[in-house]
Amino acid sequence: MSSPILDLAGLTLEVNHLPRGVRFYTQVLGLEVQHLDEAAGVARFGVNAAQTLTLWKPVTRQPNDPRLAPLRARGASHLHYAWQIHPSDLERCKALLDAHGLPWQEIDLGTPERPDPTVYFFDPFGHGLELRGVDLDDERQPTYPPEETGRPEQALPVLGLREVALAFGDYPAMKERLPRAYGFALAKEQPDRDFAQFTLGPAPELDGNGTPRRWLYAWDPQVGLADMLGGDHAHVQFYAQVEQVRARVEAEGLPHLLEEGRLAVRDPEGHVFEFLPPR
Repeated sequence: MSSPILDLAGLTLEVNHLPRGVRFYTQVLGLEVQHLDEAAGVARFGVNAAQTLTLWKPVTRQPNDPRLAPLRARGASHLHYAWQIHPSDLERCKALLDAHGLPWQEIDLGTPERPDPTVYFFDPFGHGLELRGVDLDDERQPTYPPEETGRPEQALPVLGLREVALAFGDYPAMKERLPRAYGFALAKEQPDRDFAQFTLGPAPELDGNGTPRRWLYAWDPQVGLADMLGGDHAHVQFYAQVEQVRARVEAEGLPHLLEEGRLAVRDPEGHVFEFLPPR
């Protein structure tokens, strides 16, 4: 059965100092502020025409998004997520991270025949960021392909969000629930640990070297690659065939909200998934 999940639309990160977060994501990532409300503790950035990244500063007894208050939505803590870049920009990215005073670690995720060097670093709030090369000529295109977006000279030349990694305490239940309750396409598991990879697209597909596709990673709460952790109580947005997801969510009996074609669901592990209609 085809998956109703189309692509990754946006991430929300929890931060303890909103101005510092705005400075980091505008100066280091070169993102443009679309919305800023310091009283509500919210800053939203445009990544490209199809994706956003949002910062939420928790405010006692005040939801960052009143619409999602019934689902007790929070921004993710210590989230690991990845950006897409041109492979030819990797060395420049390392130099830019050095110029910003940010430690980084390089790990080759490829093979000797086809290397896939990847750079990992942290933002000021413990979120783990990854820079992964993408082949824009690859035939395995997502619904909304990575875009060339003008970034300031001192900013990392990112093209789009690539993946998000979430922590699940009950791994076996998660592995059954995500395909059944939402329609995520399970692509593979790692044999040596609790780690599942879901394709954000119509069918399971392996995460090949350089592919522009996007993924949801789901693993146990233990430390992952480059000492990075899957996020807790994350708010993640996906493009999807919303009515198909809604039918699954209602059959599962999960708490949810449907407003103006947007479906928000609270997962039993505390994550809030929001499904947006195609643009």
